[in-house]
Amino acid sequence: MNASATLLPAIVHPAMEDRRWLSSDHCAGPVLDLLDALGWAIVDTPEANVHATSPDGHVYVGRLPEDTAA
Repeated sequence: MNASATLLPAIVHPAMEDRRWLSSDHCAGPVLDLLDALGWAIVDTPEANVHATSPDGHVYVGRLPEDTAA
């Protein structure tokens, strides 16, 4: 199968400045807020662990901080 480049979606990479918020304060809050807004199932545990699963169930993201104060 040969697909013309004009039929493929353009890949857009945000500039580094636009992604700085992802690691600026080493807090998972902004990323978890984004995943929640995108419909991901998010579960947090008493140990401060957070588990997120994509809507289709194919992707898992976990935040397992070593410090429970995190």
